[in-house]
Amino acid sequence: MNPALSSFAALLLGATAAHAATISVNSGSLGSAADGSDSTGVTLGVAGPLGSPTDTAAHYGGGTTGSPINTTIPFNSALNPASSSPFTIEFWVKPDTNVTDGSGPAPVFNRVSTSPRSGWVFFQRDQTQGWNFAMYNGTGSTVGTQMTGGTYTPGVWSQVVVTWDGTAPTMYVNGVNTNAAVTGPGGYAASTSAIFSIGSYDTGANTFSGGVDETAFYGTALSQSQIQAHFNAAGSTDPNAYSNLVTGDGALLYIRNAQVPEPASAGLLLLSLAPLLRRRRA
Repeated sequence: MNPALSSFAALLLGATAAHAATISVNSGSLGSAADGSDSTGVTLGVAGPLGSPTDTAAHYGGGTTGSPINTTIPFNSALNPASSSPFTIEFWVKPDTNVTDGSGPAPVFNRVSTSPRSGWVFFQRDQTQGWNFAMYNGTGSTVGTQMTGGTYTPGVWSQVVVTWDGTAPTMYVNGVNTNAAVTGPGGYAASTSAIFSIGSYDTGANTFSGGVDETAFYGTALSQSQIQAHFNAAGSTDPNAYSNLVTGDGALLYIRNAQVPEPASAGLLLLSLAPLLRRRRA
């Protein structure tokens, strides 16, 4: 192929990849069944929280109900274990701004919002309050169990982890137990149909503005030493130091937000180039 034409094709492919629908590949043990679909408007390739210079993350913000800017994972029973079964949710988050109006942006979401509500969701509160984790008990819209803890600084990455031991949740921020008080009437109803979403509700409501990365779900309650080890490994310049711990600790879901063009988009572009390529070879 003519070198100039080759360069032109590469540029076109790059431009299409930047604007085409993309997937965020699941690196956890559930494999492609838990790949995330990135809506239009999700910005991939921004600097991530890890010490590796090649680490990238996703940025969210600006979506609305009906026009979501988020990454969604279809319902999977492994991501919604029985209410009495332990699990852990872990992610890194960098809010663009403080939230003081009580609007409750949701960086990570796994809830059925119609009554009766089930599942759980994270809400961003004022930076002095930190993060609210709400678990629904299957009675109307009642939050059965919740807690609010930790702090954050706009523009700075934080590790947020919640473990559920089958009875009560515990929240950690940057490897440290926040000792957040658990409140509510009690109870938790595991969902049987929730869509796991990063960046907002699955519908696009409660849009979070900022970066989210390294989102992981485990079918066990990680220990504090495991959580602290993850936080410590994030500073390593070794690109595999953090991910090896996450997968080694049994992550079922692990979304690292690497950009992968949808096959159809790349295929269509190559088909459109084919006549031009044939003419150049003639």
